[in-house]
Formats: sequence, C-alpha cells, structure tokens
Amino acid sequence: MSPFIKALNLYRNLKGRWELMVFFFKWDPDYRKDLNTTILTFSVLFYEIWAWTTVYDIIAAIVDAGIIAIQLGGDLTVIPSDYRPTHRGVPYTTTNSTHVSHDELSIPMAEILPAPAEDALGFCNPVNAVKTCNDSPLSSDRVDDALMLRGDMPWQENELPMSFIYSRHQLRYIAIRVLNKRQHTTNGKLLAFQDSAAALADPARPVTVRKARYFDSLLTMEAFRSRIFRGNLQHETEVYTDLTTYFPVNREKTDGKDFLRFQPDFTTRTSQHIGITSLLLTENNRVALLYQGSTNAIGANMVCLGGSGSMSYDDMQRAGMPGDFRDLLVYSMAREVCEETGMKKWLDEVRANTMVTGFFRWIDRSGKPEFIGLTRAGKVPFSEKRSIDGDETVRFEEVPVTVNKPEDFRDVLEYLRANHIHTALSSLMALYRMTVIAGYGAADATDDQKKIYRRVADFLSGA
Repeated sequence: MSPFIKALNLYRNLKGRWELMVFFFKWDPDYRKDLNTTILTFSVLFYEIWAWTTVYDIIAAIVDAGIIAIQLGGDLTVIPSDYRPTHRGVPYTTTNSTHVSHDELSIPMAEILPAPAEDALGFCNPVNAVKTCNDSPLSSDRVDDALMLRGDMPWQENELPMSFIYSRHQLRYIAIRVLNKRQHTTNGKLLAFQDSAAALADPARPVTVRKARYFDSLLTMEAFRSRIFRGNLQHETEVYTDLTTYFPVNREKTDGKDFLRFQPDFTTRTSQHIGITSLLLTENNRVALLYQGSTNAIGANMVCLGGSGSMSYDDMQRAGMPGDFRDLLVYSMAREVCEETGMKKWLDEVRANTMVTGFFRWIDRSGKPEFIGLTRAGKVPFSEKRSIDGDETVRFEEVPVTVNKPEDFRDVLEYLRANHIHTALSSLMALYRMTVIAGYGAADATDDQKKIYRRVADFLSGA
C-alpha cells in the first residue's frame, strides 16, 4: 500500500470517528452526557494549568486528565463505554449471517421472497445455480426490459426526514464498524431509492429518491444481516445479539411450508441507498477483472467486473440535474468506473459510452436497490494503462474472452464459473443480465426483446 493511500486511510479513520461522535450526539442521550462531562473536564484542566500556583493544582490536573482518559477510552472517542469494541476487557466483533432469524424460524437469505408488489412484477432469484458469489439477488426481466425501453423517466426528491433506529444494538454495531481500523468508514451523503420497482416499469410514474447517509445504511442494510459476538470469561466466543431479527420480512405459510417475504413497506424501514455497477469492456473487447482491496467496507478481496459503488447525493448536481433518471444513473456509473481505475480525466468519454441495462435487489442487504449497466472503453486506454486507483482496486486483469456480440458474454460467465473467481454480486448480476439479453437474439424472441438485443449489439460495435 502506497504512503498516499496509508495517509488517506488515516484521514478517513479520523473523519469517521468525528462523524460517529456527531451521529451519537444527535441520537444518544448517554453520549451527550459523556460529551458534556468531557468538555467540562477539559475546561477545568486548562484552567488549572493556566492558573497553576501550588502542587495541589498539579494533583488536580492529573485527576482531571485521568477522568478525560476514562471518558475517551482506548479508541480516543467519546463513545459510551458499553458500545466500544472492547468493554470491560471483553472484545465485541460482528459477522455477516447467511440466515434470517424471525419468529422462531431460521431461513436462508437466498430463499427470502420478494415483497408482494414486486412479486407481481416477476421478481425471483435467477442465479441460484451460479456458484461465483455467496450473496443472493431478486430481479425481473420484465422490469429490466421496461427500464431499457421506457421513454422519459422523470424523477423527484422526497425531502421528509426519516429515522432508522429501532434498537440500541444498532448503535453498538455501528460503533464497532467505525472504530474498527481495518475498514475506513465515513458518513458520506448518498442517494436512496425510496420507491418500489413498479416505478421503473410504469411509464406514468416518476421515480422517487431522497437524501441518505452511509451510517443509515450501516444501521439497517448492514446491521440487519449481522450478528454481534463477544468473548466470555472462558475466552470463548458467544453470540451477543442477532440483528437479523430486525430484517424487514413477514412470515407466511404456503403448501404447509414456512417462508419469509419482504414486508410491503420494507423500502421505508431501511436506508435503501442506491448501488450502481457497470460492466467494463476494455479496448481489447474483454471484460475487466478489478481485484478489490482488503480495506473495502463492501466487497473486500473480491473481484469486480467494472466500476461498482454507491450513488452520491452530489451526483445530481455534478450530472447537471438531468430530467431522465437513467442519465443520472449513467453519470454515477461512469464516475465509479473512472474513480476505481484512476481514469478520472476520461469521465466525459466514459459517460458517453455507458448504458443502463437493469435493476435488482440485494437480498442479503435488506433488499438494497442496485442498478447495473455496461461501459465500453471507447478511446480510454484501460488495458494499456492496467489502470487501478491503488485504494479500492489493487490489481487489473482481463477475462481472456473476446466480446464482439452479446452471445460472447455467456463464455465470460462460464470462464468465471470454471475458474472459481469470487465475483461481487453486483458484477455477477451485470454479467448475468448480458447473458439474458444474448437470448433475445433467438428467432422466437418478442419484438421488444429483439429491439433490446439490437441496441446492445450496436452498442458493442460502437455504432
């Protein structure tokens, strides 16, 4: 890791701690009490040093310094002691779960059913048999096709404030995540999709978005897939709390079997910040393999097939407030591609060569909305420069399959499976969508499907 990246990570860790203090000040009265105590003690300490006259002032200053040390803790943050990663000598850690605990049930996340409104749109898990990723999606070809073929797609912003805190365990989770130095975590401004997928397919409906914060995502979409562990007096690890019990699902019984289904209002119970991923086709007409660093908060040590990240709230202004929501998505996708490959000066070129291809919900992250797309290199020398940012992306390779037509994406998927390449879910879904479009070249395809196939084939050829 370069000195610049190390310095950048140090800055992010410090910034994350400051933003965590601001966050706890807003939501937790215990934090406000501890902060006030610390500020008052600092004030007394400074006065004692400034007005020092006798040895008793030094003794009092030492006592005050001890109080401050206790308040700050080993993490140097004014966080209530029972939230800290180590409390009374007992370490607390978090780990992702593969199951959801609900009403005495434990159901694999891969088996969770879509919300009723999205079930009616044909959402299902299409990649159960594709063993290149541990997480699971819900997608609908019908919605993806409508997303590509729809005319104008207006959008609007909902500015109503929302709170996602249901339990103090969420606060413990976010403190552990932020105070863990292995992953830098800051409370950036994001854009959330505050709507059902029906808004993407219905030409009469605008898309509704709102401002979100990354800590909101940690409180919900990340916390609700996690369990908190602690060490006991026998130096064994035990489950402290299972946050999957807050997963936004309801229980239902079908044919005598129990299932879990996303609640009708699940989009209002979690942050729902928008993820974006664009499959990158290099100047060699090959899909990029971007190996992710170990400090990434999401997707650490995995492989992405292009730019992948989150929509920033500031993207609206940077993109020029486009009237069509897909143009805003294209900008965000292009920005992520350029940032992760270190090719920011090529943003306009990349933006002009990016298209939106689909949408899915990330089951394991509480139904997180993800938009996917395709980017061709155009004049950008991605492969020639072996371009990486050295931060999120640490190595650049290519899939040794030349892509000239949509059908070639099937060979790319087969290469990933045959070589057991651990691919991030969003990249896998971007690639899977291209294999679906490849099937639209069949003779029995509908007129709309053939139109999508021709559009993608022309896009690949640069026409």
